[in-house]
Amino acid sequence: MSAAGTDIHSSNSESETAVPHRWAITVAVMTAIVMNVLDITIVNVALPHMEGSLRANSNQITWALTTYMLAMVIVTPLTGLLVEHFGQRRLILASVAGFLLCSALSGQSHSLPEIVLWRFFQGVFGASLVPVGQAILVESYPRSQRGIAMATLGMGTMLGPILGPVLGGYLTEDLSWRWCFYVNLPIGVIALILLFFYAPDFGRSEHPRPLDWQGLLWMTLGLGGLQLILSLGDQDDWFSSRFIVATTVVAALASLLFVVHSLSVRSPVVNLRLLADRSLTLGSIGIGLFGLALYGTMVVLPIYLQNYMGYEPQTAGLVMAPQGIGSWISMWAAGRLLNRGASPRLMIIAGVFLGSLGTWLSLSYDLDISPAWIIWPGVIRGLGLGLISIPLFTLAFTTLSKADTPAGSGIFNLMRNLGGSVGIAIVSTILTEQAQVAWNQMGGHISLFAPAVHHYLHAVGLAQGPLAWQVLGMELERHAAMRGILDAFGFLLASFLVVLVIVLFMPGKEPNPEKGRLS
Repeated sequence: MSAAGTDIHSSNSESETAVPHRWAITVAVMTAIVMNVLDITIVNVALPHMEGSLRANSNQITWALTTYMLAMVIVTPLTGLLVEHFGQRRLILASVAGFLLCSALSGQSHSLPEIVLWRFFQGVFGASLVPVGQAILVESYPRSQRGIAMATLGMGTMLGPILGPVLGGYLTEDLSWRWCFYVNLPIGVIALILLFFYAPDFGRSEHPRPLDWQGLLWMTLGLGGLQLILSLGDQDDWFSSRFIVATTVVAALASLLFVVHSLSVRSPVVNLRLLADRSLTLGSIGIGLFGLALYGTMVVLPIYLQNYMGYEPQTAGLVMAPQGIGSWISMWAAGRLLNRGASPRLMIIAGVFLGSLGTWLSLSYDLDISPAWIIWPGVIRGLGLGLISIPLFTLAFTTLSKADTPAGSGIFNLMRNLGGSVGIAIVSTILTEQAQVAWNQMGGHISLFAPAVHHYLHAVGLAQGPLAWQVLGMELERHAAMRGILDAFGFLLASFLVVLVIVLFMPGKEPNPEKGRLS
């Protein structure tokens, strides 16, 4: 999850001033963002329980997730433009209020189209919470304290992956899946009250850019199509589906038109010219890989623990929670170290090492491993994720002017969301396809004439017959799936190493604060 890069372009006097009640602002912003992030993970556990109530099958119910992410991806890049028109205070108040209303309406839904509609609007209102919350904290703290502020916010964003599976499991089993949405109400009301009284009003422009409707259309078709491909590709067998092929063509054409249009108009809906800033571009790619590693891990671990280790949802969540605790610790340490002048580049390198080590240890998982060997690699990986995130945000915004920070934050968070979507899609595909490959490879060695088969049946006390073949089939399915899980961890390990390559090309020192604005 992310925190905003610090503003390095203020004058010395400006950078050391701060608005009043900054801790109240921090709590308010963090509460709003936790509510948003929590909603991404908490609903996953409830999907099987939602099918019967909403008269949907397992494929149809995934639209409750797809439409939420679709809206987030489309609206996030508009953050800078919305801030210019309404200001940060009005925008975040409207976002929290709209998110609460749509949460309540999602919880009372009684049909699939109804919940898909309210989940889409929930994503629309939630899309601006992270980038606007980041920008408010950047403006609210003097530069000397922003490292700690961003680390605190980053620790808050990790509550989603920690609490989501655990809280979702308890609410679904003890109350109802509807409480996965209703739980937002008390959290959101607290955030709304604090923001109403304490949120500062920055960012509103006297002469805001007009909305580029043509660019918005192309962006919606391009990003929306990409999100649909990533969300539905695995279950529709990718390009074997005519719908996926048609969506790919539309998304590719719309994306090309969006890039050409954005570079040819004065006030595009998303200022792609900011990508001329090497720090922002490489930092955005890096945060995309960060999202890939984080959300990819959050996909493969629940499947492994619940489907093949036999853990209950609550137990699986408790086993996964230490990874988030590790991230908490390292984010807190990262904020302290950055405030003391530590090198962000060296911190990211250390984070990549720890993340890679934790993921490499996961390559030794099997179907009989103890919980301790799942927890400790997760803690190590979490420590790495925390050391990567905050310093990466710092480097990404080192050469971006203050005026361009909101628009840059929109691009930055868009890449995080896309990285998470790509990670989920790739990991899901690896789990499915590599398990099938392993099934075919191992299944070829199971026959009546194989001595190992007779030895196994004798060891478990089974004679040849239908029951024996059923047991063999179940074991084959478990071990084939385990192969797919290990291959998924191998892919996540590679994504950590790519972050290392990217950070080596990023500027390592803060430039002159008087650097001109990119436009």
